[in-house]
Amino acid sequence: MNKRTQVFVGAVMLSAGLANAQPFQIVATQTPPFSIPPDQWKSVTRWSLPGSTGVFSPLSSIPDGQVHDPIGVAFRTPTDLFVSNRAGNGFQAGTISRFTLSNGGATATKIDEFGQPGLVGPHEIAFNPLNRELFAATVSNGIWRWTINPQGVVTANGNFALGRAWRGVCIEPTGSYLYASAASGTVYIFRLNSNGTVTELPSQNIPGASNLHFFSLGTVEGEIYVCDYGSNKVFRLVTNPTTGSFTVLQSINSTQSIDCAFSPDGNEMYVARHNSGGIDRFTFNSGSNSWTFASTEATPSMGCIAAYVPAICPADLTGEGFVEDADFVIFAGAYNLLDCADPTMPIGCPADFNLDGFVDDADFVIFAAAYDALVCS
Repeated sequence: MNKRTQVFVGAVMLSAGLANAQPFQIVATQTPPFSIPPDQWKSVTRWSLPGSTGVFSPLSSIPDGQVHDPIGVAFRTPTDLFVSNRAGNGFQAGTISRFTLSNGGATATKIDEFGQPGLVGPHEIAFNPLNRELFAATVSNGIWRWTINPQGVVTANGNFALGRAWRGVCIEPTGSYLYASAASGTVYIFRLNSNGTVTELPSQNIPGASNLHFFSLGTVEGEIYVCDYGSNKVFRLVTNPTTGSFTVLQSINSTQSIDCAFSPDGNEMYVARHNSGGIDRFTFNSGSNSWTFASTEATPSMGCIAAYVPAICPADLTGEGFVEDADFVIFAGAYNLLDCADPTMPIGCPADFNLDGFVDDADFVIFAAAYDALVCS
């Protein structure tokens, strides 16, 4: 498919496009390169924007102390933010901090921090958009997994792919394939099997890449982006949903690029610079199907970056500001399918409002209340 879609970056792909006036936020970790002592650990920085191409307005940061040398950011839901803590990046034990966002995302309240024996140097974190399982790439001891039940309880689910110094991790929207980087020019590909096992598939080298780091889901279904601050490029990849392989569609020049995110309407890309600091802004040209550099926002040294769109009305499945008959048709189709793992379920399972992996009576109760209210507020 080539329909441009709205994306919660590193988390959930939604089905409805938004106008460029949709307000949103940029969340980014301040992450100096290399190993650093505790007195140099930084915060998580946040900005609000009125829409794509809008002005960056600073929001309150998430300070050091609530995070510990933060690097990865990912949203499980529009109000459930996770931040990975590399704890100096010197092979110390790491953790993941968890925050609830309120007041339209203006307030971030820490609710949890978890780790487990052997979790060392976590870097990028990402959620499977189908079942919301959490994955973390680490510089030691592999790629780690956690499940989260509908009540929000986090449970360790093991690790795999030991023996490589992982940096980035990404799961494409069908939940079938995981992509990982290890500070080289290679993208490693894994199939996530329905029985919970993982199968490593043939890896692919990206010509010209040398220090691949972090990924982002693109604004076109089936596309992922991976940043390489060794070659100062962002590579735009098109994935094959049958094999998990990919082709390179575009390489985009961006100084010391480490991660990227997108505006809700898909018309602007934000690329975080690592060593030198800054966020490069690119605009999408539909005529040439390519990204063009626009400007640079001055920032400290960046790590992972994500876009956050406040949840106004999740039951508005068509995205036009009302919960009415058109939304009911979509909900009814998902309700009949029931299981979010059904391959014919809409990507991201957006009608699973309570995030339990099924579209069932509990979700209908939530939908019915929104349908009765009609207007999103």
